[in-house]
Amino acid sequence: MKNKCLSYTLVSALFVGGLYSCENPELPGTGGTGADVVLQWNREEQTMDGFGVAEAGWVDYLYAHRKRNEVTDLLFGQDGLRLNILRGEVFPHYDEQTFNMDADINLSLDDPFFDIDYSASGNKEAEATAQRNGQLWLTKKAKQQYGVDKLIFSVWSPPARMKSNGSVSKGSLKSSAYQAYADYLSDFCTAYSNAGMPVYAISPANEPEFAAEWTSCLWLPGATTLGPFIVNNLGPKLRQTHPDTRIIFGENGQWTGILGFIMGSKNYVKNILSWNTGITEFPLIAAGHGYLDPVTKKDPGISPFTAAEEKGIPVWLTEISDPTTMYDPTMTDALRWAKVFHRYICEANVGAIVWWAGALPDNWSTEGLIHIDKNRTDYEVTKRCEVFGNYSRYIPADSRRISAQYNPDRGFMVSGYKYGQAYTAVAVNPSDAEVTLTLALQGANVSGALQGYVTDETRRWEVIDPLQPTANGTYRLVLPPRSVVSYLGTIN
Repeated sequence: MKNKCLSYTLVSALFVGGLYSCENPELPGTGGTGADVVLQWNREEQTMDGFGVAEAGWVDYLYAHRKRNEVTDLLFGQDGLRLNILRGEVFPHYDEQTFNMDADINLSLDDPFFDIDYSASGNKEAEATAQRNGQLWLTKKAKQQYGVDKLIFSVWSPPARMKSNGSVSKGSLKSSAYQAYADYLSDFCTAYSNAGMPVYAISPANEPEFAAEWTSCLWLPGATTLGPFIVNNLGPKLRQTHPDTRIIFGENGQWTGILGFIMGSKNYVKNILSWNTGITEFPLIAAGHGYLDPVTKKDPGISPFTAAEEKGIPVWLTEISDPTTMYDPTMTDALRWAKVFHRYICEANVGAIVWWAGALPDNWSTEGLIHIDKNRTDYEVTKRCEVFGNYSRYIPADSRRISAQYNPDRGFMVSGYKYGQAYTAVAVNPSDAEVTLTLALQGANVSGALQGYVTDETRRWEVIDPLQPTANGTYRLVLPPRSVVSYLGTIN
């Protein structure tokens, strides 16, 4: 998606259809334990790299907000979401500013510059300045104050001078500019690295299948443009200058399928891997976005990127939100997204989820986790933000997802994760009724109490009474109506 365009043509990934168990819904058995949910300690799935948000083209409003420190605490702090991924943008207007690393980012919030409505017509120069300065301010803060270790950046459009149409909207990268563009992205990584903010991963093409009206660039996959650019230009350049920086590829607006005129990320990634075998010489992340097809208005489906998994390439959901549904800060919307988070983790095997966007002046749709008012003083934390925290706060980076077996017909969802001698289970109860179930761990012996943290209509990550194991080593969980509960336990 692109920032401040109100005439959206893409729509969000909605939860469609029935509920599923986290693993093998055709085999929802309980492993002979008699428990309702069995976490299988020795059946490991993907590594969880973490959770994050994008600010990209919305960072100017956060930068100008008088309570910006409170908002960043909510996103990255220990009392907030504890996010470890921040997604920014390689703005095309960097081309004239040598990446802006020496800018004065410590203006007083009383400076008249911050009173500008950056999305209003006629403010393009001020908007670009606020975006560059705001991104530098936020990235430094995320890294230095909160220890965010995965700084990732995507490109909506290369600089206009490198484009076929001389514009940052639509068009494609000129073939004669391939190496210059690779050098440009390397220089961006160098600038941020030299300032103490090494780039974890960079994407040369955000939503490459769609030449949008806003800042965009069309990249064909496979044997044509993006694949060869990575193999012949960007990959070799970063191997010389930033060998640890991963290259993100995919990031199409839809996750799977070929619907309408849009190729989903799954097929786009498969195409690139099939036609460019040398691409695996470089550190990669295969990525996609979670929006509906703009022509058919259908959900393309949530399924694994098998081609990437077979090559050991991590798969990330680098953007998801809903630009068309009316603003809804309630638990109704939050439960919808809890189901979506669960499905991407358990059905598509994603190792990271990055929401679009963390904080923005959005009171027309469900694009933001936090609504920051243009009066620069007020803000509202949505319930979808709090539910996201039931994943981001309690699933540590580098943990491994483990199989969860249960009967999906009962309506709840449970996923499990292990890290060292500890584990987390996240349970979603979307129903209006309380649900009681037993939880067992297969392949390891539980040790001590299971501690829960509940989010529902009135609570946010509230500590509930610890649960002691029964004589046979199971736990009795009581899921409140319309809630998400994260449970933390240990093994012997």
